[in-house]
Amino acid sequence: MSPPGRYRRPVDRPGLVSERTEMAWERTALGVLAAAVLLLFRHVGPTLARTVVVVLDVGVGLVMIWFGRRRGRQIRSLRDDRAVAVTVPEARVEVVGAAVAGAVIAAATALVLLLPG
Repeated sequence: MSPPGRYRRPVDRPGLVSERTEMAWERTALGVLAAAVLLLFRHVGPTLARTVVVVLDVGVGLVMIWFGRRRGRQIRSLRDDRAVAVTVPEARVEVVGAAVAGAVIAAATALVLLLPG
């Protein structure tokens, strides 16, 4: 692994790297969106706190889809244009950001579910 802040050149081999990357981010986003939907289904109507967490879930899900699409485009640009020496930045920031957002949403979801009402 290269030092933080460095760029690395992806391994030069054929494959569906960009497609797998996009699908992985989209699967993660679908999990977040599914959690948002589950928060809305309860025997009582949605409270303000639950609605706020659902809106945050949807926002994080959309950002994750955007991360995946952007990362896939970066990888595809390498495959499509071999004449230009392009490097793909590491996805460290996106991965850490998604992990932190997931942890915060999980904690908020647990708090909302434990609140009465």
